[in-house]
Amino acid sequence: MPSHDPSNPEHPALSARPVSLLPADALARMALDSPLLCDALSLARWSAPTTPVTRHGVPGIDDARTAITRFALWPPDLPGRTAERTTWLGGLHSAAEVAHFVVPWSAALRLGLVEIDEDHARPAPGLELRARDPEQVLAWWFREFEHTIANARGELAGPGPAAPGTSGPDLLPGVLRHLYEAPDGSRPDLDTLAREALLSPAPPLCRATDLLLHVLWQLSDTGAVALDHHPSGPRGRKGHGHCTVELTALGRYGVRRLLLEVGIHAPLVDTLAEAGAARFLDALSVLPFEERLAEAGPWLDRRGPAEALRQITEVVSGPGVALRRWVGTQVLNTTSSELEPELRSLLYSPRPAVASMAAVVLLSSGMLNQRGIDRVLDGHGPWVVIDMVAAAMTPDNADLPGFLSAEGTPDIERTVLDDPDPVLLRAHPDTLPVLDALARHHPDPATATRAHDLAGRLRDTP
Repeated sequence: MPSHDPSNPEHPALSARPVSLLPADALARMALDSPLLCDALSLARWSAPTTPVTRHGVPGIDDARTAITRFALWPPDLPGRTAERTTWLGGLHSAAEVAHFVVPWSAALRLGLVEIDEDHARPAPGLELRARDPEQVLAWWFREFEHTIANARGELAGPGPAAPGTSGPDLLPGVLRHLYEAPDGSRPDLDTLAREALLSPAPPLCRATDLLLHVLWQLSDTGAVALDHHPSGPRGRKGHGHCTVELTALGRYGVRRLLLEVGIHAPLVDTLAEAGAARFLDALSVLPFEERLAEAGPWLDRRGPAEALRQITEVVSGPGVALRRWVGTQVLNTTSSELEPELRSLLYSPRPAVASMAAVVLLSSGMLNQRGIDRVLDGHGPWVVIDMVAAAMTPDNADLPGFLSAEGTPDIERTVLDDPDPVLLRAHPDTLPVLDALARHHPDPATATRAHDLAGRLRDTP
């Protein structure tokens, strides 16, 4: 999963989009039907009452042939004709030669579905009872989901470490996060995933997609992703062909658990109304603008306008939370008519971030006449503009030039750059990052130069 430093107070924990999950019993049924866990449980039951195993913990070849035939654990490229399969079975010397047998058998051992005692394997005590417990089933499934990600390989070049950039940990985290953030039911193709989700694919695009296809096939055995693969591709194209990928409901459950493990907030739609203000606003920030208001309604209904304002104002001060403040203004805009006295009072708050947020809500509300607008802008304009630009900034700021030249934001930077107040600007925790971003990304070279010069003066003046 994408890394961040949750201990750094200047960078609030990342937040994933709110999602909905199926109930645990439905997810557990899906897990039991997934190829890997289904085969692991089948082999565990098959081992009853006992099955001899080698010193490596693998059944002998005759027993393995029986299990392969009973559970159809054939290699995918083996023809389905009985004679050819019989010949292939006869040529086997070890169960370890058959990945479709040894992989689920190893999973059964790893998960404790099978226990080995004195060179014999048998089902673990209480296996059937545990297999009827949804939480236990999901715990088994998630362990294999993590194990598959950690051990998937994009190329099978023999034993030893995978080549850099070709393993599951290299290829899958960004892809899974991309699929998680996409709308439910989204089915991007491999080329799109390779371009948008792989952080730094060292190989060319065609090579990256081939590697990605291989690890995704391995992950599909867990039931986390569904692949629709047409090897020939459109118009007979060679290579990996055409393949679309969808994150299943089970996969969404698994990715969310991974996100939570690394400290990324991953809210559920049904529980967002109960979230604290900071988590609530950070969760809304990853949603498209048009979806934020629908999610804000239940949260506001639980609290009422005055309590919502109180909770939001408690979590919007400090560096690195400009986007949280901006989302807070959007939430409060929906109920501003019921908060006019409180908002006017907050204009004089000793906390500049809170006063600025109240100013934005009042300016957007339509409740001020022109004289009132001018007074608010005179007192809070620079803070409002710095917040607006800071909220629009991203790690690469690729969209910032478009934002600065958009119809709705003409020359907003003039409020900061024309006759700047050094004391007021230094008080804003994001002033220097915003000026540096304007210097690098403003589409007007003269404005970019002024921003660069002002940032230099602020750094040089105590």
